[in-house]
Amino acid sequence: MSGLFKKHPLPEEVDGNKSSKNPLPEELLVMPANLRILEFIGLWGSWDNFYRFAVLFVYAFSIIFLPKLVDGIGSSDSAAIIKGIAEFVFEASIYVPIAIFAVKRQTFEKLMGEFEDFFRKVTIDENFGACYDIIVDQNNKIKTFFKFYLVYCLSAPFAYSIPSLFGNHIHYWTRGNTTEPLILELPAEQEFYGMQIRTSFSQYHYFLAISVPAHCVSTLFSLLKITTAFFMIKYSSLTYRVVAARVQKLTQLEDIKIADLAEVIELHEQAFQITELVEEMGHIPIAMEFLTCIVYWCLTMLYASTRIDFNLFNVMVLFFASLMETFGYSYLGSDLTDSADAVGEAVYGLPWYEHSVELQRYYKLIIRRTQKSTCISGIKFFVVELTTFSNVMNMSYSYYLVLKDVLNTM
Repeated sequence: MSGLFKKHPLPEEVDGNKSSKNPLPEELLVMPANLRILEFIGLWGSWDNFYRFAVLFVYAFSIIFLPKLVDGIGSSDSAAIIKGIAEFVFEASIYVPIAIFAVKRQTFEKLMGEFEDFFRKVTIDENFGACYDIIVDQNNKIKTFFKFYLVYCLSAPFAYSIPSLFGNHIHYWTRGNTTEPLILELPAEQEFYGMQIRTSFSQYHYFLAISVPAHCVSTLFSLLKITTAFFMIKYSSLTYRVVAARVQKLTQLEDIKIADLAEVIELHEQAFQITELVEEMGHIPIAMEFLTCIVYWCLTMLYASTRIDFNLFNVMVLFFASLMETFGYSYLGSDLTDSADAVGEAVYGLPWYEHSVELQRYYKLIIRRTQKSTCISGIKFFVVELTTFSNVMNMSYSYYLVLKDVLNTM
């Protein structure tokens, strides 16, 4: 697994920026594991390999997502319909964001170039040891999280598919000589292009053989979608923490010069530009995830009020996955805002009133910029923060009560 964290150079289109001639040391690399996987599937590095992503996307989409659009869920049972809709929403929250990522690949490459250039600037001098330590510490935490989430994603497709496989085999081999029709349990509620996957033991296994790899591809897309978005926001927060550390470093100087303040202003401006790029990359997928969480909350509670069986476990797994992702965005959004505000607090802590009028002009410029709201939004409509997450939870329960009343009157 350690091979995932080796250095991967920026694509040639990005590698031409002014500071990219000196590569970053390995411990300062920006999400190297993600870039290695993205390069493997054709979303990083040479555009000649983009066909890999196209093949994987079309394969998984046609096996998992498209049959629900073409053939529907294939059951009139209300619980099965709820489960099928929940799975459809969950799958849409994977395929749409990864497609958006592919469309905005150049923006992502520009963002990675900005991160590398920023890290290079703040660690180029031996006096910037505090900045170096902050980045290394954050990278170690990111590596730990990625490894944990990778293990989870490697097990998820099989944990979702194997229980129904074992249950079907037990049912098939112990049913004896009975005239009752064979009804097989599927990992996901769907039809498959006219095949009898619910009643034919052989066609069921054929379907399982081609759907499990497709679920693995979907899980890979989910891994990249979540970790890349999380890490982009976290690295953006990191840039403000580094700027705050540089401001605090000024207090140790006997004589603060205009060049020192100009450097801080430049770093702060670049941190803002990075946040804008992160916003551009993530505002639509993040909004989709909040909407997905609301829908899942309602569907899970509806299913639990209709039936409690093993399929409820599958629905709950998807619900908690969406809930944790939504909470992750909210937590990281609040962390980004707090980190940006910390720059203003650090500047206010400087003895700016003791310095010359010319220096005070630079101080005012920094303070004015720190007063600008810094946050991540969902489609420019709402701010992504912990308060929003709390509001979504309350809103979801209200929607469930309304939906339940409507269904009861039908």
